[in-house]
Amino acid sequence: MIIFSLLLILIGMFILYKCSAKQITKAKPTQQQFLNRFRIQLRLAAFLCFLFAGSLLCFKYGSSIGFISWWIFATPITFLLVLWVNDVTKQPQKKS
Repeated sequence: MIIFSLLLILIGMFILYKCSAKQITKAKPTQQQFLNRFRIQLRLAAFLCFLFAGSLLCFKYGSSIGFISWWIFATPITFLLVLWVNDVTKQPQKKS
């Protein structure tokens, strides 16, 4: 149950990442067309993944523990996704 919820959260985060405007412009033309055409449906699917993962955790462990465990799973996934997407190398500083 926990692994399935973690997987649903990961899928939802990845869908939202791919539906961002910055990533749509980087995609291939056929993917751009698909992402532009179904942007609202994909975002809805991502939020339904979040809702379903949270519901699974709440039904299994109770509402308070389920909600906290959802945040515990979602926070590191978001952080790792940001690190994976952004270039975190140190930029040379200009001397003035």
